[in-house]
Amino acid sequence: MADSIKRMDAMRSKQFQDKCEYWMRQQAATVFGQNPADADDLALAKAVYSGSVNREHMTGAVMTNASIGSKIDAGTVVTDSDVEYDIITENKFHTLAISYSQAGLI
Repeated sequence: MADSIKRMDAMRSKQFQDKCEYWMRQQAATVFGQNPADADDLALAKAVYSGSVNREHMTGAVMTNASIGSKIDAGTVVTDSDVEYDIITENKFHTLAISYSQAGLI
């Protein structure tokens, strides 16, 4: 079972937010180089670079990854490679882009 207090603490942790934002920015840079780029991904990439994406939204989205959530619950370190895998390989960037687009946030 998820540990809600640990997950809320992680979501608000500046260090975890910085880690997630770093990899979101890396993926945004990749999106800027795509031709053509997905419209939602491009809109989110612009929002990430302008600082208009809520950092807790980034961390909250990343924490839905089962292995990352489990590590947070267990009190073990979530590595850069964990976050990179979730945002880039599992395409959490695109998932957040679609959510932001449908919510009218981008």
